[in-house]
Amino acid sequence: MSWKTHCVGRVMMSLPEDRPLTWSTDFDFAVVKRIPSLSEQQFWDGVEVVRKRYLDQTHKKAPSRLAHFEKVGKNAAFVFYYDNEVSIWGPIMERFVYLDRDHAYEMRTGGVRTANVLPTPELFKPFVEKYTPIFSRIHPLAPGQFPNRDGLCIDGAVVSGETGRNARAGLIAEIAYGTRLVVSYGENLYKVAIYSGYEDLKFDEDQAKNPMGYDGPDAFKDFKVLRKRERTLAGIVGQEFITRTMRNDGQVFYRMQWTFKGVLDGGVLNPDIVVHLNTPQTATDSTGRPYDKLPPEPELLKLWDYSLSTLQWRVGALPDGQRIEAVN
Repeated sequence: MSWKTHCVGRVMMSLPEDRPLTWSTDFDFAVVKRIPSLSEQQFWDGVEVVRKRYLDQTHKKAPSRLAHFEKVGKNAAFVFYYDNEVSIWGPIMERFVYLDRDHAYEMRTGGVRTANVLPTPELFKPFVEKYTPIFSRIHPLAPGQFPNRDGLCIDGAVVSGETGRNARAGLIAEIAYGTRLVVSYGENLYKVAIYSGYEDLKFDEDQAKNPMGYDGPDAFKDFKVLRKRERTLAGIVGQEFITRTMRNDGQVFYRMQWTFKGVLDGGVLNPDIVVHLNTPQTATDSTGRPYDKLPPEPELLKLWDYSLSTLQWRVGALPDGQRIEAVN
């Protein structure tokens, strides 16, 4: 298995390069998805499809489910729409930005507060003004390129400046069918649960100890904590655990996790970082397709330890020479 280093959030970590990779990204109060390679005309054709979809749908209070549409400059657009045909309380906001053929993004935000007021261009002006600046702070990266500036690494780009509450970048590598290695980086934490990484372990332990009389094929037959310790990675003392579970039907699965939890209102200097590797809890997926057979336990643990050993801070990830407060 060959490995390749990726920038995720503000850290670097190696993942198997010949396995499927999936990004998950949130920033500037939006769920962000990279749009597959397309021309500028194809981009605008797609935006028009979205606009017209809601324009053509009826609404009982407003002229249509399209609350507002607005182009911003030459490469971005806003689409505000009502999520049903009755309420006008909080229209959904979607943003689309085209940077080049290989770097276009869709940004979906939950309902914005318009206080149950009928739509007008003036009603949406403050939202357009507030959520436009991010477009100029998404800087494309070439394949394999690492940023030489501050910012949060996402799929194909780095986002500089303020990223918004609970911004997160995560990269999932499916190292075998059903077995996933994940690195997740969160920042600007606000009103989210900050807890010990061992809370996840405690949940599994409680489930194993208290089956509540259930003795079905998927009930735990044997549960063992293989590792529980503090482990320092890239200068951060995190909490690591590894468990092995056997079900009544003979299925064996593993849970491996290293966690460092940030603090509320910690800004970018107190991030939330999680690395985990989970194997399938069942022999087949929901369609009956069998999951890939696991390697022997020593090999699986060796893979886990190697992946953790590659975690490092990206030089220059923070502006103005700032330093992550958790680094010793």
